[in-house]
Amino acid sequence: MIKINKTYLKIIVIVIIIVIIILLVLNNNRGNIDKFTNNNDNNDKSNFEANIELAINPYIKTNTINDNHKIKWQKLDTNFMSKNWPNTFDFDYDIKDDIINKALTLPLNSAIIDCGAHIGDGSVSIAHALKHYNREDIIVYAIDPSKYKCEFIEFIKTKNNLNNLIVLNYGLSNINSEYKTLKQSGENTGGWEWVAHNTNTTDTEDINNINKFIKLDDLIKDNMIKHKIGIIHLDVEGMEKEALIGGTETIAQHKPYISIENNSKSGKDSNGNEHSLNNNYYLEFLPKEYKYLYNKGQNNILSY
Repeated sequence: MIKINKTYLKIIVIVIIIVIIILLVLNNNRGNIDKFTNNNDNNDKSNFEANIELAINPYIKTNTINDNHKIKWQKLDTNFMSKNWPNTFDFDYDIKDDIINKALTLPLNSAIIDCGAHIGDGSVSIAHALKHYNREDIIVYAIDPSKYKCEFIEFIKTKNNLNNLIVLNYGLSNINSEYKTLKQSGENTGGWEWVAHNTNTTDTEDINNINKFIKLDDLIKDNMIKHKIGIIHLDVEGMEKEALIGGTETIAQHKPYISIENNSKSGKDSNGNEHSLNNNYYLEFLPKEYKYLYNKGQNNILSY
């Protein structure tokens, strides 16, 4: 029988542990890269840059289109885009166009909150249009709880030199807590819903699916949002009411123009009653001076 020196055995164990850690890190990085690349036959995970194309920003009104009116975006046939619908700038066109038109009337150094920013189809196009119209002083805060989506927006922001776009990796709620995504079917990751995370769980899938939610009031208090908020856009898949309640102090102080999704999902209360046909539903959670103005798509437009 071969005897193994204990020292050598310890070294072997340490080496094995180090190798396992390195493999886990590499695998994690590969996973992050996979989200941003086309899963092509040659398995080249470094061609995210090669999948960039110029897409027209439909919110810039001009008869002559040139490259300054276009956004460096990801090709729609890539693996990332096919798994993250909606992925075009013209989705919910009327809603985004309304936000931009209102933004152009805001005082200097105002801010737009775009919560439920998804992959930036709204935040990026709005920030880009404002830059074109010489209103780069208006800062767009793209807020989303999904880490990989925020990483994508940051990448696109850098590629387009959008200094008026700030990305915050949070969800908005009425409490500061952790949530997880519900399992979804189909490719509409823009329709993800969120449920409270059970901190006692040992389920690995749950542990790797922890997303931080915070009150809008605390984003202001913690100086993560440093500008006077002129517009709030909420498309947060059923958590619109909670997001409003978590921003009670901020809304009362800043009096922003609010564009908020109101459909069968977002207009449902805690008792399961559905209020999507009630255009005044959200006024219950806002200062009494707020009023309903009109609808844009599935959004109620509310103003002080």
